[in-house]
Amino acid sequence: MENKPDPKVVEAYPTKDFFITMLVKDIELIRAILDLVDNSVDGARRIRTEGNYGGLTVRIELSAAQFKITDNCGGIPVDVARHYAFRFGRPSTMPKTLRSVGQFGVGMKRALFKLGKHFKVESTTTASTFVIDVNVEDWKQDDKWQFDFKELKEGRKTDLKKTGTTVLVTDLHDSVGQEFALETFQSKLKREIEAAHQESMERGIAISLNKLPLQFRPNELLNSDELRPAFEEFVPEIYKNKTPVTVKLFAGVGKSDPIAAGWSIYCNGRLVLESDQTLVTGWGEGGGKVIPKFHNQFARFRGYIFFDSDDAELLPWNTTKTGVDSDSGLYKAVRQKMVAMMRPVIDFLNKLDAEKDKGGTDKPLTDIVAEAGAVRLAAVHQGSFHYAARSAQRPTPPAEQKISYMKPTDRIKKVKAAMRVSTLKEVGEKTFDYYYVNECED
Repeated sequence: MENKPDPKVVEAYPTKDFFITMLVKDIELIRAILDLVDNSVDGARRIRTEGNYGGLTVRIELSAAQFKITDNCGGIPVDVARHYAFRFGRPSTMPKTLRSVGQFGVGMKRALFKLGKHFKVESTTTASTFVIDVNVEDWKQDDKWQFDFKELKEGRKTDLKKTGTTVLVTDLHDSVGQEFALETFQSKLKREIEAAHQESMERGIAISLNKLPLQFRPNELLNSDELRPAFEEFVPEIYKNKTPVTVKLFAGVGKSDPIAAGWSIYCNGRLVLESDQTLVTGWGEGGGKVIPKFHNQFARFRGYIFFDSDDAELLPWNTTKTGVDSDSGLYKAVRQKMVAMMRPVIDFLNKLDAEKDKGGTDKPLTDIVAEAGAVRLAAVHQGSFHYAARSAQRPTPPAEQKISYMKPTDRIKKVKAAMRVSTLKEVGEKTFDYYYVNECED
């Protein structure tokens, strides 16, 4: 006998079409792919808690026909897949990955729906293997909000070196396939992955795109005895009695590059805001009176912020990891320190610019910048921004100088005879001495 619907119940659950449309609407294609890379990096962090990722790999392959990402980063445990990994959102009971970068519980699902209409996830851990194979159009027609294992093997032992996850998406959306076929898209994706995961690559994880290895580009600041960047590391007061959040702030100068200038912000080593030049990071603070709006005069400014915590939920990033949560109490407190730290650097750059505008060759600040070397942030010592302006030093003239000139030969002969000398040198010395004694001495 059919159960009659309760007349007192008002249905409020979403249709799958609407849910998928809203889920993928506000994320760019590259950001969706970055979410999948984040998941692989989290796998590396689960199995290599000491932070050495040597030997671990993430391989991305894409074309107009399909997308594939494969890693050897430990795989997804069956229980995690069954109860957490494929749910839309992160249940409070889900085991946490320390220093996670994939913490919102929507990244993988959002990416799969963003890319295409058919996806397959294969994963092997040391204790289990599973395969999930989903035709999205068929899944939409099913009222159940679940996926089924196509294959499942538990209780078997596998060598850790043979573990990992492969995600394959086929029947790509038309716009996605067209983007994947463009070299410009692949170049941009390469650059953004390199920027987002430079810390993990520096720790040894190897990431490739269409079989070409990606390179990490370390953050650097100019440093010397006469030009030292600012660095401060601290735990904000509001977190001292809770799970700690460590904050590292760097501010200084680099090579002149208007595109690279500004503040870059990282959460658990994952870049979320790159080279920002807006009010979000303090530019134009106080109507431009405390900190000016950015312009090319400040093309050498570099600022870096690192938020790190075992509990990723405490960090001030947004759900797409494309920026910071400006309303976060943590970020508001740190932003005040950012503004204070950047002010001396701005003053220095103003003086440097003024020095370039004046004539002459005496440019001590320009010399300081030119002679400073670039160092990685790990080599920067704690302290305030400092520079030592050189005083103008004019070269000391030599004790003696040579005088040379030409005169008619007949006149020189008459002077030689009058002075009773035989060489031109003697003529020059005696005529100079004669003039000096009679015209210059008191």
